[in-house]
Amino acid sequence: MNNMNGNQILQDVYELIAELWCCPSGEDTEKEKIRQEAEQVIKRLESIDNESAALLSKFLSGKDIAEEDYIDLFELDPQCALYLGSHSYEEPTTCATAAVSDRNEYMIELGGIYNHFGRKTNGTELPDYLPLMVSFLSLTTESKDDPVRDKFITEFILPFLPPMRLRLAELKTPYLYLLDALEKVINLEVITQPLSKPTEHKVESYVG
Repeated sequence: MNNMNGNQILQDVYELIAELWCCPSGEDTEKEKIRQEAEQVIKRLESIDNESAALLSKFLSGKDIAEEDYIDLFELDPQCALYLGSHSYEEPTTCATAAVSDRNEYMIELGGIYNHFGRKTNGTELPDYLPLMVSFLSLTTESKDDPVRDKFITEFILPFLPPMRLRLAELKTPYLYLLDALEKVINLEVITQPLSKPTEHKVESYVG
């Protein structure tokens, strides 16, 4: 695919997916606006990948998800947390172990990656919040030759999607289509844009 055009499509698709992971608006006019914008993005995505476009269309064509259902699914006492690391790492049982837990190390390294690109979390969400991670992919699409972004994809996103996918499948939620679309788009990027040659690149740790 044309590199410049392909980059713009990927940037818009990641932005759309990040928005769709967030709590749906209760306003009909806002819902319709998002749907129309999504249809335009999906149409452009079809030019480079039909499968991921079909998955996004399937997600959007389903019954509207009520705000209370979204909250029950992903927030408060969530059935499926949107914090990617929570599906792979056990939660620490004490405050003393939290600071040295595997998930804490994972989040510190994520913060270092964000910092490398001059971006920091807003302080309201943890670094492994999935919509934040997908938004970061959109914002850094033009930096696909940066090995730190490659590391973000291959070590901090792709290996952590399957456990979350299993949980979404158990819950029989349409958000499974959204996760599958995300995974396919990321893999499309990896296939069409070979990742940078492995280099020893130190990322400064950052605690948000």
